[in-house]
Amino acid sequence: MKPTFGYRDDAADIKELAEALGVELFSVGCESAEFSLILVDETGRFFLLHHTGGYYAGDSDFDAFRRFIEGEMLPDAEDYFV
Repeated sequence: MKPTFGYRDDAADIKELAEALGVELFSVGCESAEFSLILVDETGRFFLLHHTGGYYAGDSDFDAFRRFIEGEMLPDAEDYFV
């Protein structure tokens, strides 16, 4: 069995993003319009994992929700790599 959360190889992509960020990531949902995975790290920061790459969604659930509602462009997750 090969687990998947939303698209092909997403479990491996989550692991790769977590290693680059230097934190554990947990899948907490899926954005249905683009099938992006919603991830949160151990400090409470939110990230989106899209087929085009990882994106930083916000410092908290309120920040991430605000950015989503306002349609704010999300910065690349690589800006937060260690």
